[in-house]
Amino acid sequence: MEWATTLSAKRRRRTAALRLLLFALVLWFCYDTAIHRFDALDIGKNLHGKRLETQPTPALSQHTDPATKFDPDTNKANAKAQQPLQTRPDPVDDRESTSINNLEPSYDDAFQRALNRVLDLLPDELHVRDLLRPIAGTGEERLREMGLRTRSFKVLFEAWEDLHTVHVKDAVYVRDDILQYIRRHPALANSLQTDLRQLTRSYETYRSVITRLSMLLFPWTAPYFSDHLLLHSQLYGGGRGLVFSAGDAQAPFLLTSIPSIRYLGCDLPIEIMYLGDGDLSEDFRSELESLPGVVTRDLSQMVNDHGWTLAGWAGKPFAILFSSFREAIFIDADSLFLQNPEILFDDPAYTATGALFFKDRLMMPEVKKRWLQRILPKPISKNVVQSRLWTGESGHMQESGVVVVDKWKHFVALLLVTRMNGPDRDGNAAEGKVGVYDMVYGDKETFWLGWELAGDQGYAFHDGDAGIMGALEPVPSSSTVQETDQEEKDGGATAETTDTTAVVEKESVSAVVADGPDEPSNYTICAPQLLHLDRQGKPFWFNGWLLPNKFAAHKHQAPANFEAYIQESREILEPGAWQLHENNICCLTSDHFNLFSETERDVLDMIIDTGKRSGALGGRKT
Repeated sequence: MEWATTLSAKRRRRTAALRLLLFALVLWFCYDTAIHRFDALDIGKNLHGKRLETQPTPALSQHTDPATKFDPDTNKANAKAQQPLQTRPDPVDDRESTSINNLEPSYDDAFQRALNRVLDLLPDELHVRDLLRPIAGTGEERLREMGLRTRSFKVLFEAWEDLHTVHVKDAVYVRDDILQYIRRHPALANSLQTDLRQLTRSYETYRSVITRLSMLLFPWTAPYFSDHLLLHSQLYGGGRGLVFSAGDAQAPFLLTSIPSIRYLGCDLPIEIMYLGDGDLSEDFRSELESLPGVVTRDLSQMVNDHGWTLAGWAGKPFAILFSSFREAIFIDADSLFLQNPEILFDDPAYTATGALFFKDRLMMPEVKKRWLQRILPKPISKNVVQSRLWTGESGHMQESGVVVVDKWKHFVALLLVTRMNGPDRDGNAAEGKVGVYDMVYGDKETFWLGWELAGDQGYAFHDGDAGIMGALEPVPSSSTVQETDQEEKDGGATAETTDTTAVVEKESVSAVVADGPDEPSNYTICAPQLLHLDRQGKPFWFNGWLLPNKFAAHKHQAPANFEAYIQESREILEPGAWQLHENNICCLTSDHFNLFSETERDVLDMIIDTGKRSGALGGRKT
């Protein structure tokens, strides 16, 4: 009995202890929950106006570039395309992002600033009518008007984009819930010294203006992209890549140039743009896509060219714009590299501006200062004043065989370049219409001029010199000259004498090369190839393919003899150092020439061998 009483007491003490412990746990849980709730509220408030580091909410529409890769084992191309940019930080990267689904009664300061900017820029009725009136005129007048309208569009578009985009890590997301957000935060209207009704009307008016102005200036991007905001946003995380445009006639060139670029160590993804099945056949598309990292894309599905026709040279800026890359190196089909083209992204001029162009031959002096003054809105930039067209050094400033562009930075300027090569491209003498191509030669000058017309001075020309490559012309000896003069006096040369002279000329060419560049004389190379040198004066890339005459009717020409190259002078010489002949063959004369290095010769031999194997040089494909 005593044992039972003791056991009962122990049970009561144990039960009491358990009850006390349970009560303590309940108190601790309630206290901890309350503390975390207040902390969460504080954190939620502090997150307003700061960049999100989480995944986007379902209310956001994500537009990022699909992964492009060609090596399933190493995935090199995809890694290159997605690597961080090596350029200076974009001003747009510093814009604050906001949480769209935040249910707190407060609102984002960055959102308020962006909305206030839109309200400040909202044009009045008179300006709206001026912005949206049909674009009249032709030639210089029309080009200037396009520049003025584009500059207005650029300002309005950038403010609109600030309001509708959210930056999360390496991607940009478009939000389209502005009115809903305003309604959820009625304090916004008060802070902007207006009311909800007026704020809604102002927003909708701005939206109408920017949409109609977009369609007036650059309508050909729709319906492939519903608006320019969507097109621009998907470029942000697009990485880097190479862009070509080609039809069946140019496809053999690419079957040579792309393998040679891979040989040089460039593993960037490649997109080849074409204009429908009638331009690049399915057989060639399959052959090109068998190359590592290559994708072909039908540009005709992306561009609405109703009322005009996209073709030829004009397709270059469209190919750049619609490629999936943010940073693109466009390369002509007949342009070939002696060094890895990828190093262009590290060029100081490109990293500083985001757009890198190359100069044309310094030839054919022409003053176009007055013309530039008539087409460009004031003030005239320093770049224009220093251009060859302004100084009169040449009527040719740019050659577009290679163009390097960060499309995120220069989106609006590139849109204007597409227009200059699109509906405003061609003239019509019968109708008194003057087109862009009536004022400049093809697409090449439209790039830097388009930048200037749009008020975008963020571009630079590569600092390397231009030149020519090929076989040195023979330098006639004094005995040969005397013999020729005597033959003219005698009424002509016999067949035997002619053969002897030919032998002497061949020996003279060999002697010129053997003597080296230090012999005091004048040297000449005649060829269609335009050579571009790097900043150290070494051969970088050339335009004009591999043949002595790519326009010749016979298809089985031997490749040109690339034994030496000549660098053009940076000064205007009298008479001019360059001479232009038929079939785009130019001759450059200088008192100095250079021989290709052993490494450069190996690359040239590799390119020629690749051309023969692909059948591009008339050989049999292997």
